[in-house]
Amino acid sequence: MKSLAIFGAVALVASSASAAFTGYSVDRTITAEGNTQYKIYGNWDQSNAVMLNAFNFTQFSGSLNARHQDAGEDADGNPLASWSANVNLLGTAARNNDSWVTVSGSGTSGGNDTALDPSFNYPAGSTDRSFIPVNAGWYDATPGAPNLVLAGGAQGGYRILLMQIVRSGSGDDPIATFGMTMGWKLANTTTALFAGTGQVITIGVPAPGALALLGLAGLAARRRRG
Repeated sequence: MKSLAIFGAVALVASSASAAFTGYSVDRTITAEGNTQYKIYGNWDQSNAVMLNAFNFTQFSGSLNARHQDAGEDADGNPLASWSANVNLLGTAARNNDSWVTVSGSGTSGGNDTALDPSFNYPAGSTDRSFIPVNAGWYDATPGAPNLVLAGGAQGGYRILLMQIVRSGSGDDPIATFGMTMGWKLANTTTALFAGTGQVITIGVPAPGALALLGLAGLAARRRRG
């Protein structure tokens, strides 16, 4: 009986120490300044996941049309748009209306423990930062610092913020789809795990005409079944 009790205790500890990635989720809001903000999260069924990096960013369709409102300037004093969260030091309003990436899960301290991978580069001379380059990545520059793990919202479980995309205005908001691979681990372990490859993240709202076409298609399908 004692051996069974010990086995049961070990099984309980093992199950409580593990976590599984359950997918991505997206929150859409309109900021006080009237811009469209998307927060993209990685979701787990337990709170002991630790983000390491995101890589192999892939744009499947559409365009991010990302807005930037950074505090940085180039050598000529021109505004410098960047996906680095710690460039923006203008305060809460600016951060809420800026596009940036993070692995810390932080949306308040600016994710300043996040660094852009060398793959996160643009063509020489280009100033367009409305998109993320193909195969770009970002990573935790201060390993060991705890992530900000949040309750999972409508999806349940737990989630870590991975990026924020802001589009100018609240009108035209075309569909865009993209994906990435995440490196993560369980707290107090050293084994890297990978998740999210091939899963599609969607932002945007279908145009009214597209919704009407979808409605007509559904009506036609029901009539055929009838």
